[in-house]
Amino acid sequence: MLLTQIGPLTTLSEAAATAVGAGVVLGSVALGISGLLARNSKREVEHWALLGGYAGGAAGAFLALVDAVLRYGA
Repeated sequence: MLLTQIGPLTTLSEAAATAVGAGVVLGSVALGISGLLARNSKREVEHWALLGGYAGGAAGAFLALVDAVLRYGA
């Protein structure tokens, strides 16, 4: 743990990876559960969970970028 967050680029990459990972998990779980509650087929649930993961990851990356701009851009 001594080498974590050495500089601003490392800090930004760690924050981006964390945000994307959280977005993937939350997006896939949200759309997967909604598909299960709608009683969709297994194939449809997996399809929507995959799409939710991609959309959640993209949203997480976007939000990490916005946070970085707000923090370091001002």
